Amino acid sequence: MSIALVVHPNAEMIEVNLMPGGDHLALMREHLDCRLVDVVALTDRLDMWLDDEGLYNHPVNPVATALARRHGFTWQPYHGPVLLCSVDQHGNSIDLTADQFRALLAQLGDIASA
Repeated sequence: MSIALVVHPNAEMIEVNLMPGGDHLALMREHLDCRLVDVVALTDRLDMWLDDEGLYNHPVNPVATALARRHGFTWQPYHGPVLLCSVDQHGNSIDLTADQFRALLAQLGDIASA
């Protein structure tokens, strides 16, 4: 299983593949509809990428904001689509493992039902 997950402000979720050796930055910009990206390291193995100018370009993403709050990031809302992916031992963005993907879907399901 090679999947990263894009979560849109309307809660739509899209599975994407970060393609080892591919141009991750271009893929992120395309799926996040942005020029500049930023990352929030939710854990040492889970990153949330977003539009660095999202506050000005996109509506609040309630799912991303709730997920970030579950991981201790309580001081701001997050705007626009976000890309959730894993991190390797060198700090590179990689696709989620099957276990990470299932755990993330469970967290997102809890958020949606709250």
